[in-house]
Amino acid sequence: MQDVTNADRAGWALEALAGFVRDTRVDNARDAVADLIANLLHLARCRGLDIDLLLEQTRRLMAEEFAQDAEGNMAAIQVRFCELLAHDHWS
Repeated sequence: MQDVTNADRAGWALEALAGFVRDTRVDNARDAVADLIANLLHLARCRGLDIDLLLEQTRRLMAEEFAQDAEGNMAAIQVRFCELLAHDHWS
């Protein structure tokens, strides 16, 4: 398997977000991302995971991936993200 880039990771997240937006009809990027993260945390909490520890682990993992891995074609991901919420007006 080739090296995974941060654009690959963002693309996987975008696929999950696309389904979430389709099902919930969230209409702006900030709310869509925040609501999906919150719902994942609800799921984690119901499984008995410590949310504070999970968030800290997530911050560390993201920082490590950002520092160590290639960005990849992040511009293409941004285009797809904008297309998903084309009526969104925040930047």
